[in-house]
Parts: sequence; C-alpha cells; structure tokens
Amino acid sequence: MNELSRSVLFSSLPSFISSLEATMILMVIPLIAKDFSITYIKASTILSIYIVTEVLLSIPFSLLAEKVGVKMVIILGTMIMALSSFLIIFSNSFLLILILRIFQGIGASMVLLTSLSYASLIGSDKERGKMIGLNHTIVSLGYVFGLPLGGIIAEINWKYLFAITSVLSFISLFLILSLNEVHAKSGLGINIIYTSLIFDGIILGLYYPLFLLLSLVGLVMTLWKIKLGKVFYLTSLSGFLHSITRNMIAAFFVFYLYSLHLPALIIGSLVLLYPLSFTFVSFYAGKLHDKYKLRVASFGFASMALSSLSLFFNVILGEFLLGASSGIATTSNTAYTMSSVRNKDRIVASGIRSVQGVVSNTIGLIIASYFRTFLTPYAEITVLLNLASLLILGIVIFSQANT
Repeated sequence: MNELSRSVLFSSLPSFISSLEATMILMVIPLIAKDFSITYIKASTILSIYIVTEVLLSIPFSLLAEKVGVKMVIILGTMIMALSSFLIIFSNSFLLILILRIFQGIGASMVLLTSLSYASLIGSDKERGKMIGLNHTIVSLGYVFGLPLGGIIAEINWKYLFAITSVLSFISLFLILSLNEVHAKSGLGINIIYTSLIFDGIILGLYYPLFLLLSLVGLVMTLWKIKLGKVFYLTSLSGFLHSITRNMIAAFFVFYLYSLHLPALIIGSLVLLYPLSFTFVSFYAGKLHDKYKLRVASFGFASMALSSLSLFFNVILGEFLLGASSGIATTSNTAYTMSSVRNKDRIVASGIRSVQGVVSNTIGLIIASYFRTFLTPYAEITVLLNLASLLILGIVIFSQANT
C-alpha cells in the first residue's frame, strides 16, 4: 500500500467506526427499551437524536476544518466519539445516554465531512476516483459488519456496542496522528449555513412538515450565495436521488429476508450480499472513473434502474446486481462531483455531500418502513429516481460538450 492509499485508509477509519455503530445500534434498540422499561419508539430516539445532530452540524463544522485543518478536526471528532462512547458504558440513565449520544453525533459530524475531505484533497485529480473509491469501500465496510456484529452483541450485552466503538476510536486516533495536515479555505464563510438549512429543514420536516419551508429558503439562498458551480449542484442532485434508492433497497432486503423466517445465520449472510457487492465494486469503480469519468456513473445509474427489475425474478440475484450497480454509480458520481469544485472549496463540498448521505439514508428508511415487503413500489421508485439521475448527468455532459 502506497503512502497516498495509507493516508486515505487512516483518515477514513473514524467514518467506518461511525457507520459500524450506526448499523449495530439498530439491532440493540429492543434490548435498550426492555432494560429501561420504555417503548420501542422512545428507545429509538437514541438513533434519531444522533442523526439530527449529524445533519445540523456537519456543514457548519467545515468552517472549523477550514480554519484549523482537516486532520485536526478528524482528531477532535474521533476523540469526542471515543470519550462519549466510553462514558455510555457506565451510564444507567436513559436521559444521560441521550445526552452522550448528542456528543457522539457531534464527533460523528466532524469525521463525516473530514474523511471525504481528506480523500478529495490529497493526491491529484487523476487519482481522485481511486481515492474516493477507497474511502467509500472502507466506510461501507462498517455497514457490512454492523448487522452481524450487532446481532452477536444483542445476545451478550448491548453496552459492548459502545465499548467496541470506544476502543476502535482510540486505536484510529493513534493512527490518525501519523497523517499530514491538509488545508483548504473557500472564503465562503458563514454563507455555508444557508446550505445547511436545506438539509436541516428536510430532516426536521420528516417530523414536523412546516420545517420544509426552511429547506426552500436554504435552497434559494444557497443558489444565490454559494458559488460552487452548476456541475457540482447537478451531480449532487443526481447522487442524492440515487442514494435514496440505495438505502431504501438496503432496508427492503432486511425486511424481505426476515419475512421468510429463515435461520438467523442464513438471514445475516444473505443480508450481507448487498453491501458486500457494493464494497467490492466501489474501489474498482473509482479506478475506472479516473479513466472514463461520467460514463461510469451513467452506466451505474442505468444498471441500477434495470437491475431493480430482477427483483421480480430472483431477489438474491437482484441483491447482488443492485449492490454492484450502486457501488459503480455512487463512487463515480461522488468523484466527479468533488473534482468539479476548486481545491479550496472541497471541505465545504465534502460537508454537503456527506450530509446528503445521512438525509437520503433517513428518507430511504422511511420509504422502506412504509412499504415493507411490497416489492412493486421499490422497483418503480428505483427506476424513476435513477433514470432522473441519468437524465441529470446527460444535461451535465451536454452542457460541457457545448462549452
């Protein structure tokens, strides 16, 4: 492994830990509800409060990263994650755990934007796809191992989940210290708060629809004040639409496989096919992107739309095809988006793309929770949103060909 890849690996570890815990905790919420004699809905607030904190703070923290450096914010975020996770182990109050989960969310919001920032800032644009592909591969491995590991922990003691997070965070903190610092300063200043309002309004609007007006205000002000370029905004939109379907489909496979009442080990193994195929393909998709650019992402979106139809014939085959298609589309589209902005704007751009991922994940889960195992809507939504993403990329390619 060369120096560049090693740096991306180390800088991506905190985001891997964050995604690992986010997936593991889904498996232990029923146990937390039982231990504190509360409802499942109330116990679920340990997840929702974490997500809301991430969304609210990730973009504003890009200002801090511009001021003190990306590495320093990775260190701060990882340290907060490690300490808050450690304290949860000894907490016997649900309210105290909620407070500590807010601190975990603060730490996660820091590492969320900085891992992509680091991969986007080091090396040359000729290797951008490879670096972002490696970043996506590492982070997605957290989702791969989270479900089975969470299932094992659920059988022992749910607090071990936070012990694992704490230990891994301290280990990654030691590795991060060896990284070189990277800096970038966009000069956008406090104006980036407008972009944050878009996602704050969406995530809060899922609970209180009136907040969606906040998103509209944020969108208007962002397009007026934040000059990141038409290509960035269009490819971000295509990536956002695709990401909704990616997370929605991931939840569908969980609901569907559990509905078959198969042995837990078989269900766990089959659920892994989707993230495993995504992870395996991501790294190679990044390499292909460095050579073929948006043609790779276009193929990924088209393949995602077509592969969704395979679910009507064989769900397991569809799981593999959709995971691979999403790995191609996500990695290539993200690499192109990040390469489209100036080097000095990449911290802010990383914050925007990272928050998009959190919000699209939430929307995807809500859609899946509504349709559960009813297959037809999943296929329809996947086809429509990925064809829309493909159309958006077509507009980008056409506009660039005529400039």
